[in-house]
Amino acid sequence: MNLMLCMHGEAEELPFLPEIAALGAGLELGSYGMMGVRSESNWRTRLSMHEAVRSQFAGPLAVHGPFIGMDFAHIDHLLKEAVQHRMDLTFDAAQRLNALRVVVHGGHKPEVDLFKIHGPWLRECTQFWRQEIPRWADAGIQIVLENDFQDSPDLLVQLVDIVDSPFLGLCLDIGHQHAFSTLDAVEWVRGMDKRLYHVHLHDNDRTGDHHWPLGRGTVRFEPLYEAIQRHAPGATLSVEVQDTMETKMADLRGLAERFAVFRDTLGPKE
Repeated sequence: MNLMLCMHGEAEELPFLPEIAALGAGLELGSYGMMGVRSESNWRTRLSMHEAVRSQFAGPLAVHGPFIGMDFAHIDHLLKEAVQHRMDLTFDAAQRLNALRVVVHGGHKPEVDLFKIHGPWLRECTQFWRQEIPRWADAGIQIVLENDFQDSPDLLVQLVDIVDSPFLGLCLDIGHQHAFSTLDAVEWVRGMDKRLYHVHLHDNDRTGDHHWPLGRGTVRFEPLYEAIQRHAPGATLSVEVQDTMETKMADLRGLAERFAVFRDTLGPKE
């Protein structure tokens, strides 16, 4: 099982890069969505921080792209232009960071369910991704669409199947699924099946999207891992916990041991 650790690129994270590499894990660099979108200078600052991280880390790397307001099915041409501009910036960042994969939210809004406009949403998203994905494919970078608060993976699965490109897959955010869906996590994995390329791991108690360390909440991880190994064994497990780096590393170490991917390159212990 491939492993990654979500980071923002802050200075206090950098001392852990050698151990992350020794564990055979990669990085998922983010914070474009919350910090980078506030101004052009904030975006440049975030990208510069990530380039500094990249200069010290040669392993596999993913980017979590912006997500606030990223409605790929928007009918307003001005807002569609803004979404496209953000995707252009994200494409540039992914290339500069030599990323293998970019995570973006699927763009499913409450109105889609409230007004039962699943067909128009699917049609507009299909048109967007059919036009967008070829340049990512040419660059060798995968896009994975992450679930937000939808109850099932069905629409995202349909979208990926219609676009039909190996460079467009799915990301299962287990915290979102646990907090917002009535469908069991194993059913999500079964529904996504081979389309599942990436998994965000964090915990909660169904009262909100808390991003707690693994085991603090009520997510049942073992059945999830077993389902992933059965249906999408090539998927990457990315620890998206919001806590101290030592807490995040403890979860990463536990997963490395769980999946027997630890590479003992740190030398003998004292």
